[in-house]
Amino acid sequence: MPITLTGISNDILSTTIYEIKDEVAEGLFETTPFLSVAKKLGKIKTFSGGYKLVCPVEVKEHSLVTVLDSGWEALDLSVQDFTEQAQYDWTRVAIPVLISGREEAENSGDKAIIDLAEARYKNAMSALMRQINRQIVQNDSIFTQLGTLNGNMQAGAGGVATGFLEDELPEVQGGTPTNTMGGLARTGVRGLQNQYLDGAGSFSIAEMFDLETRASTLMPSGGDGGRFHLTLASPAGYTAYRNALFSNERYVDAKTLDASGITSLAFSSGVIMPERNMVATGATGEAQNSFMMLNLDGITLKVHQGADFEFTGFENISGYDGRYGRILWMGGLTGTQLGSSALYTDAES
Repeated sequence: MPITLTGISNDILSTTIYEIKDEVAEGLFETTPFLSVAKKLGKIKTFSGGYKLVCPVEVKEHSLVTVLDSGWEALDLSVQDFTEQAQYDWTRVAIPVLISGREEAENSGDKAIIDLAEARYKNAMSALMRQINRQIVQNDSIFTQLGTLNGNMQAGAGGVATGFLEDELPEVQGGTPTNTMGGLARTGVRGLQNQYLDGAGSFSIAEMFDLETRASTLMPSGGDGGRFHLTLASPAGYTAYRNALFSNERYVDAKTLDASGITSLAFSSGVIMPERNMVATGATGEAQNSFMMLNLDGITLKVHQGADFEFTGFENISGYDGRYGRILWMGGLTGTQLGSSALYTDAES
């Protein structure tokens, strides 16, 4: 018979958590727009293992064209490898859910114990999801191996050279991208260079459409044909976008995308949602990431199939008057094509 601290066994208490897992995850996604929309659109992929997350990326053309003026020209059979391997780290993290014997004694009755377990589980799940989301958006977490969208290298922006959205014009516009993607250089490969625009202190909806137009000319192969599935906006940027629309606002039912019940504005092929982690504390000028416009066929969160916010079940803690369980998550942010995504900075008003 399982050891118990009260009349409720670890098995029964664990089963209660298993049953509410999906409900809890849905309810908490409202504070994490990237996870919410990616999940609802089926853009989060699973993997089963491996030392690295390896993604093939097209960087060259496989063969050459021969002009057949007479019809007897010899075909140019020169070939070259047209793919390279982008490699990404994954991170594995856990957060405990703990209940002490004293707390169980203070919460009299089976229902009170179950309610306490649910409350602790929800709190731990929420904390874990917020940290994962914050790392993806701002690069501000202990989960550095997870990867990040924030490639803004301006002082105070908090970005890193491996971040996907770089604050640099693509080469076709005279820029010199220096960030890398999965260990691959972006120079000379148009599809690895995200669109970029500096708002220079003011928001313009025309500039957003300009970024969308440029991004739409570089679509990921094998995608669903959508342009920006999700646009993350700083609170000030979101307000500026909404003010620019006035009575022409287009709403979508947020219930189809998340559990928040908050109406979201439509933009491009998807939605634009406020994200409180967009701008790093104290960032000014170009260091302010106002809008991240994402094509989720080119940027993908991959999660281990056995560690997608999985709860391990309660067990007694040896040597202590209490029991605990763990919520496990393992995954990494990957990119195969960045030209269809864009970064719009310093557009807060």
